[in-house]
Amino acid sequence: MGVKTMITGPFQENSYLAWTAGSNRAVIIDPGDDADRLQAIIEAEHLQLAAILATHAHLDHVGAVDQLRKWSGAPVCIPEGERELLAWLPASCRLFGLPERPVPEVDHWLKSELTQLSGLLPSANLGELAVTIHATPGHTAGGVCYQIDQALFVGDTLFHDSVGRTDLPGGDWPTLEQSLRYLMTLPDDLVVYPGHGPATTLGREKQSNPYLLDIQRGAVARA
Repeated sequence: MGVKTMITGPFQENSYLAWTAGSNRAVIIDPGDDADRLQAIIEAEHLQLAAILATHAHLDHVGAVDQLRKWSGAPVCIPEGERELLAWLPASCRLFGLPERPVPEVDHWLKSELTQLSGLLPSANLGELAVTIHATPGHTAGGVCYQIDQALFVGDTLFHDSVGRTDLPGGDWPTLEQSLRYLMTLPDDLVVYPGHGPATTLGREKQSNPYLLDIQRGAVARA
């Protein structure tokens, strides 16, 4: 599988292209900014967008969604729990002194019980891409992670040696803690692609991430 990391915008957010070998069908995950540059990269890789996916609706993860949708015609998929946050996009841009971005049209609101993107999009659209959806709220009200093969795109839920902040609208630490507990049940060899900073593996984070270690110690203490 191919994964290309593209760092976008003033928040240095990681946008990702993912595709399977031998196919030109790709998904873009969290296109946060710099839509023109993202388009140029997609064209240079000779890829065709099958879907535009967002892990959550903070402005640095959805800022390029509207332009990419209009350019590619690819359907936009965003978690249903992010409706309110997405509607706040123009105001949040103004708050940070950034050019205002329109609220993008969403083709598919992902319900929390949906676990496979193929439940919404026909396999002919996705090609060989099998996208599993993991509900991981906490950083925001409806955040998700997307798994494709051994790649886990986690947005701002988990980072190299850190986790998502919960002091922004929609954030809640007990909810995030439960999501992190769930992620720790997934295989250690999954490669974690976070919304900011370097990639890591789930096994490494279980062993060295201080937040995950604290959660594991708490589980032992309660046992």
